Amino acid sequence: MKQFFIILFSAFVLLSCSYFEKKYQKQEVQVVDTIVDFSSIDSFPLFPECDSIPSEDKRQICSQIKLSEHIYASLKAHQFITENSINDTILVKLEVAKNGKVSLVNIQSSLFIQQEIPELDSLITDGIDKLPNLKPGIKRGIPVKTAFNLPVILKN
Repeated sequence: MKQFFIILFSAFVLLSCSYFEKKYQKQEVQVVDTIVDFSSIDSFPLFPECDSIPSEDKRQICSQIKLSEHIYASLKAHQFITENSINDTILVKLEVAKNGKVSLVNIQSSLFIQQEIPELDSLITDGIDKLPNLKPGIKRGIPVKTAFNLPVILKN
């Protein structure tokens, strides 16, 4: 009988260990995407007039057209006299800061353009300085600095 109580007591102690364990509640784990593609943005920098357009692609095209119009307007105010005919494209690299301020990074033009129209860089710089502030580019809901190239076609 004594052995029976010892076995019963041992079984009780061994099986009752689960009563002393802490009970943990299962919690759902949220997966956070930590990989950020800094080479692309969710929303292109926009002119204030283009913000009401419903399509993202059309808003981007509208902003590019408005940028081009401002640059062409600053160039139309001056009359260029060249010895040779010009049919060339220059690339204007712009940067839009988080606050929407547009600044010129650089201008890529051919040596021919630089010789024919030496004041072109300063005229484009003046035109960019007169641009209004844009709505900045957006990445994951946060305004970000954005750089892009704007082609400018020169013909006479």
